[in-house]
Amino acid sequence: MNRRIIEALFLVFSCILFLGASFFITDRFIASSSPLGMNGERFVAMNAQSAKGKITKPDKNSSLYYRFTANQKVHLKQEVKSNGGISLVADIKTIDGKYDEFAKVLPFQFGFLYDKSSSSGDAVAPSSNFVSGDYLMFDRTGISSFRISISVGTDDVVPAGFFLHSAHPCQIEEVSFEHVMVGWDFSGPVPLYAFSDRGGTIDILEGASADFTDVEKLFNRTLLPKITVKFAPADDIGTWQKQKTLVAHYGGEEISIRRNKKNNVMTLQLAAFSKPWDRLVFDSSDQVQAILLEANEPKLGGGTDAGAVYPFVTDLGMIMGWPRNSWRGQDYELFEWEEVPHVLFFDFANYKVQGDYLTRLAYFAEKTGYRGTLVSDEFIKDHHGYNAHDYKAKDMAAFYTEASLQEFPLNESELRLRDILIANGIILDAGNGTYTPGVGAIVSFAQESAHYLRWQFMAHESWHGIYFTSPEFRAEVDRVYNSFDRKSLEFIQVFWETQPGLNYDRTDDYLMRNELMAYIMQQSLSRVGQYFVGLAQRDSVRQIEGDLAAYIRNTGASAFIDAGGELNQWAFDNYGFAAGRVNLIYRE
Repeated sequence: MNRRIIEALFLVFSCILFLGASFFITDRFIASSSPLGMNGERFVAMNAQSAKGKITKPDKNSSLYYRFTANQKVHLKQEVKSNGGISLVADIKTIDGKYDEFAKVLPFQFGFLYDKSSSSGDAVAPSSNFVSGDYLMFDRTGISSFRISISVGTDDVVPAGFFLHSAHPCQIEEVSFEHVMVGWDFSGPVPLYAFSDRGGTIDILEGASADFTDVEKLFNRTLLPKITVKFAPADDIGTWQKQKTLVAHYGGEEISIRRNKKNNVMTLQLAAFSKPWDRLVFDSSDQVQAILLEANEPKLGGGTDAGAVYPFVTDLGMIMGWPRNSWRGQDYELFEWEEVPHVLFFDFANYKVQGDYLTRLAYFAEKTGYRGTLVSDEFIKDHHGYNAHDYKAKDMAAFYTEASLQEFPLNESELRLRDILIANGIILDAGNGTYTPGVGAIVSFAQESAHYLRWQFMAHESWHGIYFTSPEFRAEVDRVYNSFDRKSLEFIQVFWETQPGLNYDRTDDYLMRNELMAYIMQQSLSRVGQYFVGLAQRDSVRQIEGDLAAYIRNTGASAFIDAGGELNQWAFDNYGFAAGRVNLIYRE
């Protein structure tokens, strides 16, 4: 058959299916039980074909119509009100994989039914916004099963049921109501096509993209959703000097995403963008297997005026350009490191706010002469902790236990931090005034730091986060530390112990290993030698440790450079990171 004739028939048949269906009403059907259902009740099958759940002879009857029961409709209204929207998801399977020339280009259509006034008072009609597609696509791809999702929002009329038209034999295997999702996911054996309430057309993707410009009403108005991007597994990600990268565009920004070997999922929080509702487009599509917009957990919207209790999951590279006006509180925004789970990252408004939360903890956990003690509020006013912080679960549990046992009056910020740590399982309330370590760590920096320092602080503190939570990384650091040049190690430990504002306790072996690693890895490998030689050139350092400083200058800090090379390779192989680089995403 001539291709143009087939295409003309496609358009004509599409109109017939839809226009004809718009006149169908309930009292013209034989209502009966359906093989499909939800919440313990079967849908109402509105014709004999629907009672079977199959379209076996589309030339005679190509339509399935289902009405929700009264209870199902009440449940649907409640879900829409609670969640801002909901998706109807249907699992569809073609019965015969052979498509004749006519069926290849004729559509299937899937969408909602809505109540319509009639003399009987019990009529329905299909929505003009439905999902459609043609079987030529499935013939090319070899797909026999697929999932379709179409959403309804809070501003929409609640549907009365749903329908399926098909010009090829098929059946609906399952129907469910799930959270709102828009986009597509081809990462599993059954592809998912998820549409907004406007419907759309299933087509062969020529590129990796998804349009989210007009879906705001489907989501909670006070908590922006997230985009989940999935990639094909990558065994070869290049080298740390030339890492394989994907480039995407969203919200007027260019986003570069470095690949890694272990994590094939990346989360893009809409709250990170000044223009949150836009179209996501990747320059290359061969590695992208899913782009799906979904709601964040409702608990992320809770908290106080100071800030949220639960974190946004994100790559650390998204934090730098995060709009301040989208923060969930005035003191800080809270994140969880996507590549290193259970590491919470606080971005504080300024040093003063950060100090209220963490200075007393800093002296308790790390400062020489103060470790294990709780300094007073007056002391905190006159003493600085750090410009950026990092703490493991064990130290924070000990801090709050000691305060509880002493009945020491902590400030509101410290009590709020305790609640955040408990809520996220980093420390555990033992119920008797004591706390035990959970899983995880925290790191922080402040908006007050210069932009270049924020990058350096983020790298330094984040390497601590990996050290706290990864036994494998600690083992690698131990190996490097144990073989490290003794004179170079003595130099840096004296530096930490004597320089104002540091005062590290060098008797703490765990701290020494952790800090050596972070001081090396906080900048790019090419700058490691320059950095440590620079420390050895400071007048204050020359005065305190002249011979050791001269040794570092004379050797060009070679011990630090060699150790950096080993740690850098381990980080790249295991996380896709490198010295000075703890983020996989760059924003431009």
